[in-house]
Amino acid sequence: MVLIFAFLGVEAALVPSGEVKDPARTVPRAVLLAIGFVALLYAAVQVVSQGLLGSDLASSKTPVADAGGAVFGGWGRTLILVGSAVSMFGYVSGMTLAVPRMVFAFARDGFLPTVLASVHPRFRTPHRAIAIQTALVAILAATGSFEHLAIIANGSVLLVYVACCLATVELRRRDVRAGGTPFHVPGAGVIPWLALAVIVALLSKLQLLEWLALLAVAALAVVFYLVARLRRTSAVADPVGD
Repeated sequence: MVLIFAFLGVEAALVPSGEVKDPARTVPRAVLLAIGFVALLYAAVQVVSQGLLGSDLASSKTPVADAGGAVFGGWGRTLILVGSAVSMFGYVSGMTLAVPRMVFAFARDGFLPTVLASVHPRFRTPHRAIAIQTALVAILAATGSFEHLAIIANGSVLLVYVACCLATVELRRRDVRAGGTPFHVPGAGVIPWLALAVIVALLSKLQLLEWLALLAVAALAVVFYLVARLRRTSAVADPVGD
């Protein structure tokens, strides 16, 4: 669980990396620092909460707040609840601005309607992609349970990371390099396989119904991608519509 939140905690830094100066060096360093800090933070929270609540931790609906209440009383629990709400709002706000960059990129590359590839004339942000993504998330949040949405979201992200690990191995084999000076990581040939092993271990915890839901979403995404790719290929082959 610590690793899942660590991965998700740096996702917002990965999505808009195209807007970062010298991303080949800046983004890897930021990711390493963020994952290390977030992993240590969540491990510390887990250890402290376990020490304070003991066996009651498993049945607690708000474990961190209850841990704060055990130390500081009622005001401590309330303070953590308020702080958690502010933190979640900040995270959601950040992701609302970051994730639509993927929608924008798909539209720019011809896999989604081109209207989503437009940017605001003044602020230069993908405002239509932001609006569409926000509306879809609001609909899902209003019509589905948190547990099911969390499983689908986290499982989908982990599947994407599986593809990223395999792509890293293949890109290293081909010696493909992006612009700028590359960021050298010690043991870079081993790290993708270690990450893949950790992700597979996390995915192995899913139940059968959870796997079916996750694979259904992935299959739907693949079908949508293939249809969009076919349309894009047809448009390139016949640009004037003959």
